Amino acid sequence: MDISVSTVLTKMAEQLQKARATQDMQHIREHIAAIRVLCDVILEGENQTAQHPVPSSLQPLVLETRTERIDIGEDANGPSLFDF
Repeated sequence: MDISVSTVLTKMAEQLQKARATQDMQHIREHIAAIRVLCDVILEGENQTAQHPVPSSLQPLVLETRTERIDIGEDANGPSLFDF
């Protein structure tokens, strides 16, 4: 489930408002801890999108190209399959 950054920022603003409204240091610390968790949600969401590899079915197919010459030996007529 993807949570938009704007939703998380709104929740952070709410927690900051609650922290400013209280005088009890314990409650302030609880609201600040909630803000920290919300920050982690945003930061981990960015890391997860960067870390998840694209499934192989969605990646473009890359074929290896050989640039080296194949030794066909003395008995061959030429480098082509059609040279008889």
